[in-house]
Amino acid sequence: MLGKFFGKHYTAADFWNWFSKHSHDYFQLEEDRLESLFHKLNRQISKINEDLSFEFSAELVEGKREFIISADGILSAFQDVINLVEQAPPLDGFKIIAFRQKGDIQDLPSIEYENITLAPDNVFFTYRRNGDTVDIVLYIQGYDADSEDWIATTFILLDLLVGEYDVATKLGSIDFLPYTESSNLKSIVELPAVIDREIMG
Repeated sequence: MLGKFFGKHYTAADFWNWFSKHSHDYFQLEEDRLESLFHKLNRQISKINEDLSFEFSAELVEGKREFIISADGILSAFQDVINLVEQAPPLDGFKIIAFRQKGDIQDLPSIEYENITLAPDNVFFTYRRNGDTVDIVLYIQGYDADSEDWIATTFILLDLLVGEYDVATKLGSIDFLPYTESSNLKSIVELPAVIDREIMG
């Protein structure tokens, strides 16, 4: 559903008209202007849906800056992501991408969010098939149940490992527990293979 802003519908075309006028700034991404640029972009994209977020690739990929539009895993916002990306005009210097994409398992970085650093080596899981999804329990080294930042950090890792769309549509319940040593635990890097085996194949 497209957002309403001051009594009028703010459409994908409105957003892309605004972005096109400022695209040079977001291609350059000058370090001393990042906070201001991201604040302005967040104001615009929130007019479509307050749950939408965005990321830019730090480096150019084949001469283009990747502009990723995300729903932060909130399923109710997925259609707005899809609509916005489908209506994106051709933009010199940009590749527009719907949802956080999974990366190369061998090159997964440690996730730094707020004051938390989380490496793939610190996360383990158990699972069970549940119809068309897989329920998982995550066991995280250093996990503090009193800090919601741990959950946010772990979801970023899951998005990079599995892909934001698959996290929301192929994983069912996700529970979080402190790590305890057990021979039944699997490394989190095995999760994509488990999903492929249980759901895809």
